[in-house]
Amino acid sequence: MKKVKDFYYKKAKEENYKARSVFKLEEAQNKFKFIKSSDRVLDIGCSPGSFSQYMLNKILKSGSVVGVDILPNSFSHPKFTFILGDIKEMNLTTFDNIKFDVVVSDAMPNTTSDKETNHFRSMALAKSIFNLTKEVLKNGGNFFIKVFDGKDLPDFKKELKENFESVEVFKPKSSREESREIFLFSKHFKF
Repeated sequence: MKKVKDFYYKKAKEENYKARSVFKLEEAQNKFKFIKSSDRVLDIGCSPGSFSQYMLNKILKSGSVVGVDILPNSFSHPKFTFILGDIKEMNLTTFDNIKFDVVVSDAMPNTTSDKETNHFRSMALAKSIFNLTKEVLKNGGNFFIKVFDGKDLPDFKKELKENFESVEVFKPKSSREESREIFLFSKHFKF
């Protein structure tokens, strides 16, 4: 995939963020206001750390973030805990039986030149993330996840709607125009 040093890339560097993806979360937060200042947040697929950076620097006054990734992470903050590992091998005990107010995920599998393969891989990862989310999210909590759009999306949205009060599709302005990525914002988990 071609890497473009566009406006958001440059803005992220100027503002000392690890990646341009920070502006996707910022747009979502401005629209949905789903992360509160005292929340405990789980950031799945957190590396290199821009989502966590944004939450800890701009939103969370008394809250905290636990980041999980299969890749090492160089981001550090007093209210940030990093767990190196695969979410498929985790459950509530991984997090000392502590439930989260919000789960966010910007995780993506390795991509290929085939859009359908990318979609199916992203949906498989999203389902794994959601399986963990159901175990670790508080009743009434919020869930924000990136996926590649495609034919399996309606079924995944339906599953989310069975577990949350509402589900919205969100395409941030900071997403590249040619990208098939979208985010799903699921509000108020029904435990």
